[in-house]
Amino acid sequence: MGSTIRLRWVVAALVLSIVAPLGVLAGMGLQRAWHRQLANVDRQNVATVRAISVAVDQDIENTTAALDVLGELHALDAPDLPAFESLASRLLPYQPNWSALVLADTQGRVVDVVPALRPGDPSPDGAQLNGVNWARAVGVSHHAAVSNLFELPGTPGHFLMIAIPVIRDGKVKLALGARVRPDGLSAILRQQRAPPNGTLTLSDGNHRIVARTRQAEMYVGTPASSAFIDITEKSAEGSWRTTSREGTPTYAAFSRSPRTGLTVGLGQPSEEVDGPIRRILWGLVAAWIAELAFAAALAALLGRVIVRALTSASLASMALARGEAVSPPPSRIAEIDELASGLRQAAQTLRERNRERDEASRLKDEFLMNVSHELRTPLTAICGWARMLSTGQIREAQRSRALASIERNAAALQQLVSDLLDVSRVVSGKLRLDAQPLAIAGVVGAAVETMRPAADAKGIRIGTTVALEGAVVVGDASRLQQVVWNLLSNAVRFTPAGGRIDVSLRRAGEHVDIAISDTGTGVDPDFLPYVFDRFRQGASGTTRGHGGLGLGLAIVRHLVELHGGTASAENNAPPPGTTFHVHLPARMTGLPAPTASADGARGAAQSLRLDDVTVLIVDDDLHARELLATILENAGADVRATASAEDALVILDAWTPRALISDVEMAGADGYMLMRRVRAQPSHHARLAAIAVTAHARPEDRMRALDAGFHWHLAKPIEPTELLSVVATLVAQSGSVH
Repeated sequence: MGSTIRLRWVVAALVLSIVAPLGVLAGMGLQRAWHRQLANVDRQNVATVRAISVAVDQDIENTTAALDVLGELHALDAPDLPAFESLASRLLPYQPNWSALVLADTQGRVVDVVPALRPGDPSPDGAQLNGVNWARAVGVSHHAAVSNLFELPGTPGHFLMIAIPVIRDGKVKLALGARVRPDGLSAILRQQRAPPNGTLTLSDGNHRIVARTRQAEMYVGTPASSAFIDITEKSAEGSWRTTSREGTPTYAAFSRSPRTGLTVGLGQPSEEVDGPIRRILWGLVAAWIAELAFAAALAALLGRVIVRALTSASLASMALARGEAVSPPPSRIAEIDELASGLRQAAQTLRERNRERDEASRLKDEFLMNVSHELRTPLTAICGWARMLSTGQIREAQRSRALASIERNAAALQQLVSDLLDVSRVVSGKLRLDAQPLAIAGVVGAAVETMRPAADAKGIRIGTTVALEGAVVVGDASRLQQVVWNLLSNAVRFTPAGGRIDVSLRRAGEHVDIAISDTGTGVDPDFLPYVFDRFRQGASGTTRGHGGLGLGLAIVRHLVELHGGTASAENNAPPPGTTFHVHLPARMTGLPAPTASADGARGAAQSLRLDDVTVLIVDDDLHARELLATILENAGADVRATASAEDALVILDAWTPRALISDVEMAGADGYMLMRRVRAQPSHHARLAAIAVTAHARPEDRMRALDAGFHWHLAKPIEPTELLSVVATLVAQSGSVH
């Protein structure tokens, strides 16, 4: 009790020693806090206008990007004005803020306008940039530019000209401009997170207001205030105190874009800043007075509660360290109750971890015992027969039996080592597949024929049912054959003499199902969920009826998952026996799939040519586009590449390629949306061979790509020979190549 009282008064003294000096410090800190808050407001305002300036730049860059795509088209080489007008007229409906597209030469003369001018329409070339006609300015700078605000005689409203140079052979041949209304820029300003009751403005290089979030109809097109002009002439970014046009004291900030020359300004009423600060500061003073009065009464009670709660937590911690049950009583402090709950959970977790540790230790000991047994058994036979052969202690009639035993046990030893190495590669992530298109029926048949002698030796019949011959998967033939061989070996091991093993290959949606069913004793239902785990065996110890390390089925699961499939097991109903299923993603197609060696498949793929095959590549990653284009061009294909779905649709309006290769995850419209819009277009794209190239390699990702209209799904990273094989096959199947 004495220690509790002492701690209680210590807590009381501590609380009072903290609260009391606040009264002295409050007065000294009020003024400094005020100035710090105002400086913080200035920094926040500058950061706000800087971010809004970036958003405006991004919107203008979207416009210049669309113009760049249009400027790269062959229609502007000559130029072919009818083709330009056709493309431009189809593009304009997608750009609601564009009033016209203007094509001019480098001297500023208008070459073409879309929509076409009618008699009496004003000239479209009135925009100026730094006192120079917009087309001549773009021709001199070789860069995209934004003009100052201008009006057209007889046309209501104001306009900006966003222009790019049309460059051919390193020279500016033409200037392409989009005449835009400032409404889109006004919408961008309104979408930004400006301070409450703040006003955002956007002005051009002549300090004329282009857009404004308040009373835009009154101020757009008028010059900015003289104070604003004076301070923006001195620097590209800053803040100051001023009075708004409505006569309101204001905290103001501005930021000018180095790319476009447009300046974003922000005006925030002073009362919006000063009023809350004053209220907060006076509230702090009042709170301090209340805390000082309340602290003395609360301190003693708080100390007593804390002492009791800490004592309870301490006792619970000591019980946890001894491994005893932890049950601290509830307290009136939420954090202490959370600590008590954490201690109870820690005790439960500790018990579970101890069980897992003991189980892992048991499995490790059993595995080491099995490894020792499985390695020593063949070594005993090999060493014994070899020593008898070397010392001449064997009769001539027994020599063939000795050699056969040595060969058989060496093969068993080799298989054990191979399983151990495969598991090591799986655990370390170093197991790699040599993926090629292949006929799965041939792989299954080869594995069955390999295991048939072992089955015949036990009098076991192996029956096969192949419900589809044209199933093609992309995978490693040797590894898939290893999967089927391991399952068959497991079935032969656990099927009694005179039994039967059935192997079937059927279609299951967009997958193939390889089922291997035996008439053995089946798997213990309690062990069935762990049948694919490493080092697990249904029976262990010195009385187990079958050998092995318990790795075969674990290797099966990992190899199947590397191919994008799943493996499962179930006991037959009615018993006896077990059925193992392997589901692999596949396409039911007539694609010729070689079942020869991997080197032969690779050589055949490398010999593929795509001469005169036109291909459009869509990928927002520059390096991926360049890689895909290089692979296809080296095979003779005519390739065009673009970075977005929107640009791809513009290109497809004027060009009909034989194949489309598109990434799925892209900014803006993704690959699924692109494919749906392509399939919805007229029939000249109906036979377009479409391939999805993506890092999303799950079975559901493959299904989603096929549902969107793609013919094939390739997972990154891309194997060049596989890409060429898929393109050649799909183009041939679509009838594009004769």
